[in-house]
Amino acid sequence: MNSISFVKNNQDIDCTNGIIFNLSPKNNKSNIKTDVENLWRMFSLQHLPEVVEDLLIVGIAVFTADKKIPRKTAEDGWSRELNLNIPVLEYDKWESVKKLLDQTLSFLSGDKWNISFYSTTERFRGDKVNKKYNIKDASSFDSVSLFSGGLDSFCGALTLLNDKKNPLFVGFKEYNLLLRRQIELITSIKEQYSQSNMGFIQFNVSPRKPSNILTGMTFGESTSRSRSFLFITGAIAVASAIGENTPVYIPENGFIGINVPLTQSRGGSCSTRTTHPLFITKVNELLSELDIKHQVENFYSAMSKGEIIAEHKDNTVFKNMYKETLSCSHPCQARYDGESPPLNCGYCYPCLIRKASLIANGFIQDKYNPHYQLNKRFIDENNKIDGKASDLKAVLFTIRRYVDNEGNPLFIRRLLRQPGHLTNEEFQSYERLYKKSINELLMMVRHEDKENGGQLKEYMGLKEHAEELC
Repeated sequence: MNSISFVKNNQDIDCTNGIIFNLSPKNNKSNIKTDVENLWRMFSLQHLPEVVEDLLIVGIAVFTADKKIPRKTAEDGWSRELNLNIPVLEYDKWESVKKLLDQTLSFLSGDKWNISFYSTTERFRGDKVNKKYNIKDASSFDSVSLFSGGLDSFCGALTLLNDKKNPLFVGFKEYNLLLRRQIELITSIKEQYSQSNMGFIQFNVSPRKPSNILTGMTFGESTSRSRSFLFITGAIAVASAIGENTPVYIPENGFIGINVPLTQSRGGSCSTRTTHPLFITKVNELLSELDIKHQVENFYSAMSKGEIIAEHKDNTVFKNMYKETLSCSHPCQARYDGESPPLNCGYCYPCLIRKASLIANGFIQDKYNPHYQLNKRFIDENNKIDGKASDLKAVLFTIRRYVDNEGNPLFIRRLLRQPGHLTNEEFQSYERLYKKSINELLMMVRHEDKENGGQLKEYMGLKEHAEELC
């Protein structure tokens, strides 16, 4: 069990038996380095509405715990029990949603969250107004959209602008190279849509070691399933500065969103649930209960990645810039192969979905790490070394499982039910989506076998049948 307390400006609370993180107003006195204050200072605001500030602090606290408490400390090596004590301005509101918040976070990350609150009157970095880099007319925007620099968020930006929306895009500065790529992509969009009103703002949260170092305990976790929750809380903060009922969009293809486990061993928290409809529903319920007048929406929830690209494949900025988008789960690892990061690896699960969607639309050329090709040799060479082939093997298993059960009408519904609850309407939508996405993956397998002598269909025992399905 991990007990973690967060304090604002060294407030005195009883946290002698746990870990302490200090949310000081000054970055040099805090062990959570962040520039989130820019999310409201850019609008020349001194602070956010109290409950929205609380939401952002909760997002920061949850992300910090997720990033600093190693999963290896859990009994099963993955699902941790995390007890957080967080200062809030609207104590009664947060007490009323405690159970819902715990459930929402547990579904997202696969951990057991137990969040408690204590009352504070201390505002978070509400001591200044930015008069130099301000957005003069917040009301000129009508929506907020997350912009990660990935292919889906890039297409999402084009969709919103084609629909004559006036979006303010929010990026998360996970590392400097990603920030540069986000700016490069946004700049290219601005150039093509020069008559549209759009903006871009980024923020960062970088947890360090806690204030009290517990003897014998290591801090640091490579996974961060809660990053999307923090990303959403930052977007809500921006939306609150624009005005009530400003929507927040998370553009992501529905196949990734529904998160059907590729194999029996890859369920639970081993895959992201950021845009699963149950998570989105719970987040919106949480916002409603807190009387926050914004809703989160994924307008790509019923679309495959290939269908998303099909909408924009003739768009000039898409054709010029799609190769610069980053879908990879570890884009900086290219440096170990002597390549300049960030770069899509080409073999992780998000990269495989990306490649399949592009090939389905006739885009054969893309930027991947040139040291790896999708073929049987890649699987044989990386099977036991460092797990590079694990995602490709899981995708091939998924295709084979689909083909073997193609005539079973209940098969897909059982799979769709595993990650979380769906309504009857959602079942029908995602059943079509699942079939569409599997066929895009099959097209990729056929292409790799043809171009690289992949022997992938042969590897999964579908040499003849896979051709027919494609």
